[in-house]
Amino acid sequence: MARISVRLFASVREAAGRSGCDIDASNLGELIESMKSRFGPALARVLVGREADPESVVILVNGMNIGRTPAGTVCLSQGDEVAIFPPVSGG
Repeated sequence: MARISVRLFASVREAAGRSGCDIDASNLGELIESMKSRFGPALARVLVGREADPESVVILVNGMNIGRTPAGTVCLSQGDEVAIFPPVSGG
C-alpha cells in the first residue's frame, strides 16, 4: 500500500468536513472505499454517485482526469496526489 495525499474541493470538501487527508491505498477503488467509511454518509453519497455517473465527480490523479476509468483499475503509488471535486462548467 502507498500513502496518498487527497485534496477535496467545493461540495466534496463540505461533505467530508475537511479539505484533505492522507490515505493508504494501492488503487483508487480502495482509496474511495476508505474515504466512504472514514468520512461518513454525506461523502459516501457523493462518491457513490460516481459509480452510476462517472461524470458526477471529477477525480484527478497527479493532475490527470481519470474520466470513466473504473476506480479499481487506477493504480496508485507512494506520493501520488488525488484531487476530487464536483464537475466544473461555465465559460
